[in-house]
Amino acid sequence: MVGEAAQQASIDAGFEPIRNLSGHKMERWNLHSGVSIPMFACGPNNPGYKGVVEEGGVYAIEPFNTTGKSGMIENVPPSDSSNILRVTGDVEIRKALSKGKLKPLGATMARYIEERYNTLPFAERWAFPLLSKPFPEEGEESLRRKWRALIKKLTSIRFLEVYSALRDVDKGVVGQFEHTVYVTEGGPEILTVE
Repeated sequence: MVGEAAQQASIDAGFEPIRNLSGHKMERWNLHSGVSIPMFACGPNNPGYKGVVEEGGVYAIEPFNTTGKSGMIENVPPSDSSNILRVTGDVEIRKALSKGKLKPLGATMARYIEERYNTLPFAERWAFPLLSKPFPEEGEESLRRKWRALIKKLTSIRFLEVYSALRDVDKGVVGQFEHTVYVTEGGPEILTVE
C-alpha cells in the first residue's frame, strides 16, 4: 500500500520511482534493520518485498525518484565519489594506537567521530568542523589537507567505511525524500521535523 501510493505520487509528478532502492525499518544505531519498504507497487511475490510494517516499529519512508526512464540506480565506486561515511565498529582505537596504525592525533579524531556518530552514517561536512578543535588557528586549505589524510588513514585501517555514490542508469537526475514514521495502534505517526 505504501509503495503503491509512493509510485503514484512519483508518476503524477512526472518522475519514475527508483525500484532498486527502498525505505526500511530503523533501530537504534542500525538505520537499515532488515525490513525493506518498496516505494513502488509490489507484493509478496516481488523480489523487493521483504516484510510488513509492525505496530511499534520505526520506519524510513524513503522514495527515490528520477527523471530517467529505467527506474534503476547503479553504485559508483566509493573512491572520491561520495562524502558519506560510517564508523564500522570493527576497530578499537586503543589497539590501533598501540600497534602504530594511528598516531595520537588520529586516535583523538577517531574518538571525536565515534562519540559523535557511533555507527550512523554521516556527511564529511558534518564532521569536518571537529578538526578545528585541535587546530583552531589553521586555515581552511590546511585543514582540508589534514582532513583528507585523516579520512584516508581511518579508511585504510577499516575504522571508517565510505559509502558508494548512487547514479541513475539513464543519467537522469535523482531526488530523494524521507519521513521517519512510528507505527502506532491508531496509525502512523510522522516523527520527521519539518
